[in-house]
Amino acid sequence: MKPDPIAESLRPDSGLTPMARRVVQFIHANRPLALASSAAELAERIGTSDATVIRSVQAMGFDSLAALRAALIASLTHARDPASALSRTIEDIGSDLDDAVGGILQTHADMAAALQHPATRRHIADAVRALHPCPRIVVFGIGPSRGLADYICRALNRNGLTSLPIGTTGRAFADDLVALRPGDGIIIMAYGTLYREIALLFRETRRMGLPAVLVTDRIAAADVPPGTVIVSAMRGKEEHIALHSATVAVLEAIAFGLSVARRDHTVATLDRLNDFRNQIERF
Repeated sequence: MKPDPIAESLRPDSGLTPMARRVVQFIHANRPLALASSAAELAERIGTSDATVIRSVQAMGFDSLAALRAALIASLTHARDPASALSRTIEDIGSDLDDAVGGILQTHADMAAALQHPATRRHIADAVRALHPCPRIVVFGIGPSRGLADYICRALNRNGLTSLPIGTTGRAFADDLVALRPGDGIIIMAYGTLYREIALLFRETRRMGLPAVLVTDRIAAADVPPGTVIVSAMRGKEEHIALHSATVAVLEAIAFGLSVARRDHTVATLDRLNDFRNQIERF
């Protein structure tokens, strides 16, 4: 296994000054937060200057903060192996068709039961309150989650709330970021750990002062900007195939809550929808 350069820099013989060691220890212990933070933001949390943070990063052996972020991404990103996940799921449930169907349905039932926890229901209500004042909702999802983002945006638009799905990766993600507007509300679907697109999205929402709702299975509050509403949504058993019913339920609950909060506007929009449908049928 390739050595972790961040952890390696904390060796007793690394030659770090006491302050540099303090900076490195903070980064090592708070990797997702460090990935999403600028030098100035790290300095504020650690109680030092941004220049000291930069010098400490260089003392670790990185040419720049960008190089450190690349190492953080590598340490936080675990390769997903769908074939292995399927194999583990089959080994757990069995290859008999009836057992397989029953096992997956039972997992969905367990996920639905978890959503009934009072804390989860409270967090969904908090998400609705955070997003209600926003004239537009931006929904972020990558991979299969992008399809969920498209779906829930269609539902929000149908109910009269302007929405925009985003979720490209790499350099193309810059187009998504530049599309953000003051006043937007952000729903972010992210599972496992933070990666660069999510880190950049959180940084931009924080810079613009946009309310953010995170739908996740394990990302903790300490790893995201203060004030982020976190709603827990299981995706099945650990290291098994990913299931999305809990995420859909959370998204639909938020969408319905926003419709209740804007009832008159929602009903008026749906009346227009029915009117257009009638016009299409008569055309």
